[in-house]
Amino acid sequence: MLSRPIGTVARSAALALALAAGAGAAHAQEARSVRGRVVRGGAAAVRPLAGAWVVLHRVATDRAGPLDSVRTDAAGAYAFRYRTSGDTQALYFASSTYGGIAYFTAPLRTADVSGDDAELVAFDTTSAPVTIRVRAHHVVFAAPDSSGTRTVVEIFELSNDSSVTRVARGNTAVWETTLLDGASDARIGQTDFSPDAVRFVEGRARLFAPFAPGLKQISFSYAVPAADRDFSLLSGAPADVMEVLVDDPLGRAEGGGIAAAGPTTVNGRSYTRFLGQDVGANAVIRVSAPSRGTASESQVRVLVIIAALAAALLVGLARAMLRHPPGTAAPKVAVDVAGLRAQLAALDASFASLGSPSADERADHWQRRAHLTQQLTSALAREQGLT
Repeated sequence: MLSRPIGTVARSAALALALAAGAGAAHAQEARSVRGRVVRGGAAAVRPLAGAWVVLHRVATDRAGPLDSVRTDAAGAYAFRYRTSGDTQALYFASSTYGGIAYFTAPLRTADVSGDDAELVAFDTTSAPVTIRVRAHHVVFAAPDSSGTRTVVEIFELSNDSSVTRVARGNTAVWETTLLDGASDARIGQTDFSPDAVRFVEGRARLFAPFAPGLKQISFSYAVPAADRDFSLLSGAPADVMEVLVDDPLGRAEGGGIAAAGPTTVNGRSYTRFLGQDVGANAVIRVSAPSRGTASESQVRVLVIIAALAAALLVGLARAMLRHPPGTAAPKVAVDVAGLRAQLAALDASFASLGSPSADERADHWQRRAHLTQQLTSALAREQGLT
């Protein structure tokens, strides 16, 4: 299993819980152990990293921080023995830093973890061009609101399929994409990167965070003038999967090989849905939203929830695609997880109603959401015949 990088190992309980999506609950006062190794990944083989510091972390709503640290031996091996404590929903994971980039394991779910689940794979870094592949691109168009603007949410599932961590150099971004014409008030959403690493400049979203091999998510929203009813969405890089949702019963999207996938109704509003696979580079998707109906603030929040839920499904699809060698057909999208989506919608709607949640409330939200997201991913994997 590839470990994942973060700029700062323990930035906050909420973020760490989000990055550790899918983890299960711990048992209070349970004796545990983890035995793994730190290796340096490469194009052909991995090599052990001797003398590397490995840190054991605990993250929960009651407290978060490092528990222990140790250096790896000549074979790159490390081991910890520890006891769970406090919050039964606490998450535990190990991390190591190489080349200024921190990598961490998946959450340590069981009493004894070893093998791939405890392996930390570090990579050399490069600022040279490395292809960042768009596994999925999800776009949602809201109805106009009372302020005279329309909210647009974009979510990307990106993958670095190389054997090096791509880092930014100067003003050269690791990855970037074009926003719709007239975009304003751009804001970062749920992401596997530090929000500070995303910049919105001259109609583009630009990512400056280190991007290790593997799959990552980035999402953002922005406003466009409500008077605009026709849009030209540029795909940019090729996308394995592209989905467009329009909060308009008369909404349309065409171009790039996408096709109507049936309407979706949420909270009494009708979203027209369009889906395509293997969308080519710089394809132009023409989107129209001709209705004059307006959306309330609460309905715009529902829009963001819908985008987040659809992204969770696309995570599973993109991960499934990563298992297929180049040249093989990508799996088709055929998932019915309405019940799980409803649960997630209720959870997110409750969280949105808090207005200004505390750090503990944010952490608790992400912890609960992680469990439901794992179920969504598992459901998708079953539909794709992967489990």
